[in-house]
Amino acid sequence: MKLEGREWREFFIGGENGLFDISSSSSGIDKNKLLFSANNEYVPYITRSDEANGMNLFIDKAQDTKYHLDESNVITIGLDTQTVFYQPHIFFTGQNIQVLRHKKLNKSIAEFLIPLIEVQMQKFNWGGNGATLGRLFKTKLMLPITQKGTPDWQFMEKYSKSIFEKKEEKYIYYIKGVLETLAYKKIVPLEEKEWREFAIEDIMEVKPGKRLTKADMKQGNKPFIGSSDSNNGITAFVSNTNVSDDFNVLGVNYNGSVVENFYHPYKAIFSDDVKRLSFKKTQGNEYLYLFVKNIILKQKSKYQYAYKFNEKRLKRQKILLPINTKNEPDYAYMEQYIKNMKYKKIKQYLAFKGEG
Repeated sequence: MKLEGREWREFFIGGENGLFDISSSSSGIDKNKLLFSANNEYVPYITRSDEANGMNLFIDKAQDTKYHLDESNVITIGLDTQTVFYQPHIFFTGQNIQVLRHKKLNKSIAEFLIPLIEVQMQKFNWGGNGATLGRLFKTKLMLPITQKGTPDWQFMEKYSKSIFEKKEEKYIYYIKGVLETLAYKKIVPLEEKEWREFAIEDIMEVKPGKRLTKADMKQGNKPFIGSSDSNNGITAFVSNTNVSDDFNVLGVNYNGSVVENFYHPYKAIFSDDVKRLSFKKTQGNEYLYLFVKNIILKQKSKYQYAYKFNEKRLKRQKILLPINTKNEPDYAYMEQYIKNMKYKKIKQYLAFKGEG
């Protein structure tokens, strides 16, 4: 399946002679008007965010009757932000979301179309030059065509599936290799283990990041870790170096998305909004850091606007850890616990794919 050598043609995205039926979403609910209850029937709430498929949260399926659910199997475009996502489920939206519909559309075809639509969205920007409905109607896409000059939906679907299958094959090969490095061992359940409080500074060294402005960033391949709650904290890729260059550490946000933290096995450079944590009395590894990451994250609700999460409080923050017979953190137990979890998840996935 190759893109080269195929004949392509321009098509309007929408409008009278366009490919898609495009209209504003059926809901457009402001977040402060959302209704919540305990009926356990929830649907996605799609906004103009560029993360998580545009999904901001799950909300109650029973909203005010003046708001109507949008159907599944459509593409959404966030105005102003120009975000483009495929929606496989019924959903509600926030304001300024356009919905693209087509009878031939499915997940694989959408995966082919979305990068092409995103390229066209780059000409729009926030404010007066946003992706309005009228501008969308005038926007064109280059698509592969059949001998009759119509969009070759069958090719688009097969091409997307072939890409996915190749990626999946590589991933299965990779995780089979990971599985060979893991040994499942029976250990005491968490609830039966003895735990004790430790101040973070007693078990971990806390090192600062260093300020790096956007103006001083030099493009490169090294991750720059900012105070984000997504993408493992990576907010840019740079070639800069400074005293915060580090790896095999836990990066903990004390500004921005406070207390959010991520493990960084690769060499990275850290913002002054992120503290680097490393173990004092043992060699940290992926499994130990992932165990402690979740323990620290449980403190997130404690730190709000009136109670800042600064370096002093970070160091003195107490966390509960499982202990050994010497009343010390049981690092061997923590490591094996995460290894067991990873082992089980890989086995479950391989069994699901018929590879177990």
